[in-house]
Amino acid sequence: MTPDFLQTLLRQHAPGQEAEVRAVRPRPLDSSTSILSNLTAGRMAQPIGLFGLEAELRLAGQPWRTERLVLKAKPHAHAICQMITGLAQACGGAVAEVYPAFERLTGFANTHWRELAVYAPAPAGAAPAPLLPHVWATHTDVATDTYLVVLEDLSRHELLNSVLTPEQWTDAHLRAALGQLAAWHAGHLIEATSATLPPPGPATWPQLAPLWEALLDHAARQFPALYTPRWVGFLRQAIRDIPGNWATLASMSKTLIHNDLNPRNTCFRRGADGQPQLVAYDWELATYHLPQYDAVELLSFVLRPERYHLRAAYLEYYRQQLHARTDRFADDAAFAEGTRLATLEFGLHRLGLYLLPHTLSPYAFLPSVVQSYFAATEEGR
Repeated sequence: MTPDFLQTLLRQHAPGQEAEVRAVRPRPLDSSTSILSNLTAGRMAQPIGLFGLEAELRLAGQPWRTERLVLKAKPHAHAICQMITGLAQACGGAVAEVYPAFERLTGFANTHWRELAVYAPAPAGAAPAPLLPHVWATHTDVATDTYLVVLEDLSRHELLNSVLTPEQWTDAHLRAALGQLAAWHAGHLIEATSATLPPPGPATWPQLAPLWEALLDHAARQFPALYTPRWVGFLRQAIRDIPGNWATLASMSKTLIHNDLNPRNTCFRRGADGQPQLVAYDWELATYHLPQYDAVELLSFVLRPERYHLRAAYLEYYRQQLHARTDRFADDAAFAEGTRLATLEFGLHRLGLYLLPHTLSPYAFLPSVVQSYFAATEEGR
């Protein structure tokens, strides 16, 4: 990352700022929370992951200043898909046999360009979305499989990497996050009657049913204290109910969701009014789906037993915020049904996939998330 190269990237991303760069220096950066990059790095010839930079730059003739930046060098989706297949095969059992056929259907295809698409410059005259970090530049070179994002350094923001300390999320943080999520989802809502979802649309539940059976078998075999016979039976019934549930889900409106929204990928900055403003990063899994999905995942990560009883109130707050911006979610029962379906998918799909690397190298945060998830299914029944 030479000064000339960084200057070229900045000017391509925002020509109007007339960026000049006279020095770039590396600086230490903790990248331990970047799960996909860390798991994939050994499979790639070029450097992959997060790199800290300190750049001396100026914009449009302003005084020179020093900016702390983060360079994200993204792996190609093909390497990520192969890596997860390798994890599944290392776990053995049914999931090792079944997973290869689903390698490109689990939501990890095209991860190398999804985040770059979300971070594309706002149209002329439009303000950047407040939910996003400040994006300095993006860069794609298909010939060399190089996919870069240059972002603001978020290390001084509140609740960065707070996945192990969810108790730090106050009521004010949660309500700010849910309200700002509602604003994002409202701004990207598409009709259920659209002929096709913008790519990458999720694979259908009927397609994924054999994989979900194998993931559930793996969870029950490896983690019986979490996946008790009662909960395994509940999820097996959910898989049997896929035809009817999928038909219902297909009739509901979708929006652009983060699809990995949890304290590993979020933090807060303070707005001009002093209120917390959610910042969501790592958008490589972004897709079009039910808006409730992001809220379901966030609450599963943040709520612990002493706050489980607040889940319904937070979901209702999110519904009210979404309805206020769209006039489309007045029906409590229909919204609850969408929440139920989003909750089922989060458990069957995302948690099932999390358990693959967790089997080989445990994630300290995951058991509490699974317990919170099962509490959510109990509350929704």
